Amino acid sequence: MDFYTAINCIDGRVQLPVINYLQKRFNVDYVDMITEPGPNRILASQSNFNIVESIFERLHVSVGKHHSLGVAVVGHHDCAGNPGTKEEQSAHTLGAVKYIKQRYSDINVIGLWVDENWNVSEIS
Repeated sequence: MDFYTAINCIDGRVQLPVINYLQKRFNVDYVDMITEPGPNRILASQSNFNIVESIFERLHVSVGKHHSLGVAVVGHHDCAGNPGTKEEQSAHTLGAVKYIKQRYSDINVIGLWVDENWNVSEIS
C-alpha cells in the first residue's frame, strides 16, 4: 500500500479531484488528506504558529507512519480561506512548498492548482 499526502483546503469540491489526480500521477493506493481553509497561504506566511505546527504534526504521522511518498500543497479557484487570484495563490503554494522542503528535504513536495472546472494541474 502506497500513500501520498495532500495539504488541501477544507472545501469538499476539491477533495476528489485532488485524490484522483494524485492516485493516477503517483500510482498510489491512498491519499492522506490534511485540511485547513487556505493552507497554501497559511504555510507560505507562517503567521499562525499553532496552525502551522498542527499541519506539521499531521504531516509527521502521514510521512512517519504511512511512509508517504510525497506531499502536494493545493490551491484552488473560489477559495473562501484564500480568496486570492490564481497568480497570488500560486505564489503562496510555491512558498508553502519551499517551506515544507526545509523540514522534509528527503521527499517529493509539489504544488497543485484546481481550476474552476475542478481540473488539477501542477505548478512550478
